[in-house]
Amino acid sequence: MTLANIILCGLLAVTSVQAAEEPRWTPEQQEIIDLASRGPFALNDDFDAWAEGYHPDWSYWRLGAETIRPRDEHMQAVADYMATGVRIVDFEFTPIDVVVRGDTALLRYNAIESIENPDGTRRDVHFSAAGFYAREEGEWKVLASNLYYVPDGEAE
Repeated sequence: MTLANIILCGLLAVTSVQAAEEPRWTPEQQEIIDLASRGPFALNDDFDAWAEGYHPDWSYWRLGAETIRPRDEHMQAVADYMATGVRIVDFEFTPIDVVVRGDTALLRYNAIESIENPDGTRRDVHFSAAGFYAREEGEWKVLASNLYYVPDGEAE
């Protein structure tokens, strides 16, 4: 190998390392990711604080469903479910893409929510989601959520 080839390989290696160290997300994208990555943990202790992260016009659509569930109906269903004694014990969150345009953003991600039942058994819920966010008065809130629940045995 010639000296020129050695220098070229060294430059390419340094460039690759520098590119790998650059942040993947802009600060604005990271703000959306940080908000979503908190996941459902607040449900365990402060339902109202958790629900505040959702815009008053928020709606939920499960892919394949023929209807959209409005905010109030969904929040009541979640509150009723949590009242059975279940707890969120883990939340793995993997952002795929974040598109920010002005005061709106689209976040696509995969997640695994680990739930502990009152009897101590656990189950993992695997899902993929697209969340639409709106920024009002400087604060991001979820405006719409579209979820696909990965059937048992199909999660990677």
